[in-house]
Amino acid sequence: MSTKSWYRLAIMALAFSCQQALAMLPARAQQSTPAPPALKTLLSNIDAAANDRKLPELARYYSPNFTTSDGLSKTAWQQALGQFWQSYSNLKYTTTLQNWQGTGSSYTADTVTKIAGTQQLNGRTLNLQATIQSRQKIVGGQIVQQQILQERTQVSSGTKPPTIELNLPDKLQTNAEYNLDAIVSEPLGEDVLMGTVLEQPVSDRVYGKPANYKLELLTAGGLFKVARAPGKSGDYWFSTIFIRPAGMTTLTQRVHVVKGQ
Repeated sequence: MSTKSWYRLAIMALAFSCQQALAMLPARAQQSTPAPPALKTLLSNIDAAANDRKLPELARYYSPNFTTSDGLSKTAWQQALGQFWQSYSNLKYTTTLQNWQGTGSSYTADTVTKIAGTQQLNGRTLNLQATIQSRQKIVGGQIVQQQILQERTQVSSGTKPPTIELNLPDKLQTNAEYNLDAIVSEPLGEDVLMGTVLEQPVSDRVYGKPANYKLELLTAGGLFKVARAPGKSGDYWFSTIFIRPAGMTTLTQRVHVVKGQ
């Protein structure tokens, strides 16, 4: 396949990887200390609706005033999730309930969700693997607020996609210097490797929209950068993109940028 074709595929894959922040649906809860029956029932119902792709039923468990930490309203969340499900037709959600607190009909629940799925695009299979840690505020049997605490999403394609080891902090101070190491773990042999790093603010305006970037021809088996954090606080997606003749991998991590002292 030509470099130009791989470049187009990389752009599409990056767009899908950025959508994964929307796909943080709680599913089956498991923990050593049993959660309250009402909380377990809610998570079980959401689990069933999400894995059966029943969006109207799923929406019943979210408050009309539901919002996310990324600025999405319930309407925008439903639209984005529906589009995401159309792209990946065989998604599987598996969630662990890490922690909870609250009484009566009000709870705060911390969950870790693993998402796996595939998509056929231009005759190729895109493989999605995502892990999202989130916090839900639940009132009266409905989720009213959702915050993403940590997020990593990988999209790969090809017979030998690069395996990426990404070393990047989850939190940075504004304008602070930081190190980013993205290493391809397997030997490349005679393969040519291209790659780049992309920084993008998390916003409801950029969900599902491809970003502009330029691939570099790499002389080493990875990307090693000393960079400066954004000057504006907020959440950002940092994406590393690697392409070799037999495959492509995009790995995206959410980074919280807080105001420096």
